Amino acid sequence: MSHQLISRSPQLLRLRNEGYNLEVMGSYLLVREVPYVSAQRQVCKGVLVMTLNLTADVAESPSDHTAYFIGHIPCDSQGRPLEQIINNSNQQQLLPELTVNHYFSAKPRTGNYASYYEKVSLYVAMLSGPANALDKDVTAKTFSPIRSDAEESVFVYTDTASARAGIGMPTEKLKRLKIAIVGLGGTGAYIVDQVAKTPVAEIHLFDGDALQQHNAFRFPGAVPFAVLERGITKVEYLYEVYSEMHRHITPHACMVTADKVGELRAFDYVFLCIDNTEARKLVVKELKGTQTTLIDVGMGVHLVGETQQIWGTCRVTALTPEHHDHADRTMPLTENDGEDIYRSNIQIADLNGQNGMLAIGVWKRLCGFYSDNSQASHITYSTNLNEMGNSEERP
Repeated sequence: MSHQLISRSPQLLRLRNEGYNLEVMGSYLLVREVPYVSAQRQVCKGVLVMTLNLTADVAESPSDHTAYFIGHIPCDSQGRPLEQIINNSNQQQLLPELTVNHYFSAKPRTGNYASYYEKVSLYVAMLSGPANALDKDVTAKTFSPIRSDAEESVFVYTDTASARAGIGMPTEKLKRLKIAIVGLGGTGAYIVDQVAKTPVAEIHLFDGDALQQHNAFRFPGAVPFAVLERGITKVEYLYEVYSEMHRHITPHACMVTADKVGELRAFDYVFLCIDNTEARKLVVKELKGTQTTLIDVGMGVHLVGETQQIWGTCRVTALTPEHHDHADRTMPLTENDGEDIYRSNIQIADLNGQNGMLAIGVWKRLCGFYSDNSQASHITYSTNLNEMGNSEERP
């Protein structure tokens, strides 16, 4: 991915062809072997780091004028810090393998950098100029051997959103996870939409139903009419859409039955998005005592009398390896149409979306992406009260 991205970006390729030692790590551009002067007036080599602004994995014009630096405090030829470009010298971890020491801010005379070629060239000149005063032969254009890419990303194109928002480290906590999403009605489809935008290792989709016209009005995005005419399954459609973004999605065009439920033990997290009580009970029983966390969703929507108004309730229940015994109290595990408020034929896309987002929030809190003071494993939201409730605090 790193070499392909550089090769496809004319400005980055120009820098590499001129001898700069470039590397792309996540959505950061690293310029290695940049000469600078330390406080002891020694010529050293550091690493210039800046976020990449990409479109279709091609570097566009830089989005800002800032950069990071790995090394000692860069100084002028007399050993005085380059205060004109140093914003702060607070160590910051951008990625697990990328820790920077300084944050730079240097605007060009035009106000904006027109290209990464201009931005890298000017920053390197500001850093290496004092070094050249002490050693005229030192240069950042080293023509170093090109490193091979360490690993292939799970994404088809680079995640620039995390770096742009400065959340690279929290996002890393979602890596290497294996996720199953069982049931791809409205809520399950919204969960797919969100999980596919994270760097999880694998996403497995389970549903045996065909994609029908009413599903299109409950899914994220717009299902093309031509797709409905093809008569494909839900998992085929969602695979086709989201494999354009995430490489490791596997469709399973089947329901989870007694002979297949054991397959769910292989996953770190299972999102259960079905309204079949017996199937839910089967999954809950199978995963009890395993290392798999189950996140179950439920939604009840009802038409209120003659008012022609709707009230709805969304539920998310998490069963973790350490906290599983609350399933009987919080989840519909027996057929009781008179009492089960989460069983209704009415489905509304915005509530499907909300139910899915609540489930994603629970998952990300369990992963440590979000801070979690409530430690709640059972969440409900009611439209008529516009309130959310937490219960079943995890031990």
